[in-house]
Amino acid sequence: MTGAPDTITVEVIGRRLVSVADEMFATLVHAAYSPNIRERRDCSVGVFDADGNLIALSAIGPIHLSSLMGLVEKLTVEFPRDALALGDCFMTNDPYVGGGSHLPDITLMSPVFHDGDLVAFVANLAHHSDVGGRVPGSESADCTSIYQEGLRIPVVRIARDGELVRDVFAFLALNSRTPREREGDVRAQLAANRTGCERVEALFRTFGAPTVCAAITELLDHAERRVRTAIASVPDGVYTHEELLDNDGVEARLTPMRVAVTVAGDRIRFDFSGTGDQVAGARNMTMLATLAGVYYAIKALLDPDLPVNSGYYRAIDVEAPRGCLLNAEPPAAVGDRAATGNILGDLIFGALAKAIRERVSAGCGPYAGVVASGHDPRNGLYFVDYETFAGASGALHDLDGRDAVRVHVSGSANLPIEAVEQEYPLAVLRYELLEDTGGAGEQRGGLGTRRDIMALGDDCRFSGRGLRFHEGARGEIGGRPGRVGRFVLHPDTERERSLDAAFSELTLARGDVIRLETAGGGGYGPPRARRPDRVLRDVLEGRVSARAARTEYGVEIDGGSIDEVATAALRTDRAR
Repeated sequence: MTGAPDTITVEVIGRRLVSVADEMFATLVHAAYSPNIRERRDCSVGVFDADGNLIALSAIGPIHLSSLMGLVEKLTVEFPRDALALGDCFMTNDPYVGGGSHLPDITLMSPVFHDGDLVAFVANLAHHSDVGGRVPGSESADCTSIYQEGLRIPVVRIARDGELVRDVFAFLALNSRTPREREGDVRAQLAANRTGCERVEALFRTFGAPTVCAAITELLDHAERRVRTAIASVPDGVYTHEELLDNDGVEARLTPMRVAVTVAGDRIRFDFSGTGDQVAGARNMTMLATLAGVYYAIKALLDPDLPVNSGYYRAIDVEAPRGCLLNAEPPAAVGDRAATGNILGDLIFGALAKAIRERVSAGCGPYAGVVASGHDPRNGLYFVDYETFAGASGALHDLDGRDAVRVHVSGSANLPIEAVEQEYPLAVLRYELLEDTGGAGEQRGGLGTRRDIMALGDDCRFSGRGLRFHEGARGEIGGRPGRVGRFVLHPDTERERSLDAAFSELTLARGDVIRLETAGGGGYGPPRARRPDRVLRDVLEGRVSARAARTEYGVEIDGGSIDEVATAALRTDRAR
């Protein structure tokens, strides 16, 4: 077949490429050793053409795109294309010199050959629960340098002729507190890439290289045309917004995040000038991480069905001053970059709300994270339990926010309590939605969650990190902010005390309990405009207290029903 392929052939090839990414993802999850990848699915995969353009993606979280963008360019700088061979696989994790956005996300990339020619690349990243560093889990918001965050891996060959290079892997294993997990997970990543190489080569064998390459060009061009059409539907103008990072990982210091979004015809530009300088703690983002956040927002707001390939990036320009929070320079710590990325999502949404308000939610409650570690008394082995717990989404103009969900750039599944208690010396005493955490509004913000964790070992250590612990997620058009999150030690006892929004190396004795409450989403529209029957349902379902129904919504609940007279009086008084 010669020339440009027909539309049906292009679509078939595009779907085949997506299926390659999906099969790689399934292989990685099913073969992984650690619960963080096997259960939480904290991993993503991508397929690239020979020039390094992303052509298919299966991602659990948009932030992972930052660990994949530019990989081919970085690889071929260190290893010339004519030095690559069938069965090679390369590893990296460094946000500044390798590829990635924080050190626990280890990325493996493999070249794909057809008839002896280099035709594509496949890659996957997996969040490893420990890659060394100052604290277990290799991620703590109070790290002040990337040197504290773990082993930095430049682009190195980790497999040759399909076999693990043992001396290279030894560096990773020796620097991890849980080396058995590292080997199991790296081997799962190798298996995923091997699957990807076989499936992509089969695609080229079936259709021929000229047809596949022409189809890839059309897939990229189609994504560009489609996003330009979506951008052109937004009124031209400059739209600005500001959000605040309410904790830099070291102290509760407010750091401004600012953006000016310029829409001109079918192009869109994001300028983050005015954003505060990179911070002392680990909540900085590299430019690649910021780009991932921007590309996510464009797809989410303008065209959710937009093909996931790098063609649509061509219509988007992004600028951020070097050395600012959103374009950090080494040796800034970046471990907790996804938390900042969720505030970045609110920042971009807040700006575009001024142009396309009905597509944009109120502010969201980001996830909060806990890392538990120590020696498991059941077997004497060291364990690291890396977990993040969902916050909530903000309300839309016609929908309540969603409870207990990850928002914006974050992803990964909830680790089931059964898995936690089987794998680690921990007991989850309580896991529930938190009443009154969603911002009041005509549409209510989503609810955050509460989780109580008991240590069952004698030397358990905990690190915690959260945002929106001081400044709640914004409401829209009269909606109230979501409630802030918090950490509590020894809850519901005489020893109860609140903890900072970021801490590490907190030692808990056997039987001690730590509580995490995640932030809620913002409300949309005036609370008194919410229909009383919807408020009653919220009260009966435990989402809103009777007190909040009265004070926020002006609805009096009496014995499980609405007191119509009292409600009319409350709403009349408020209107007056």
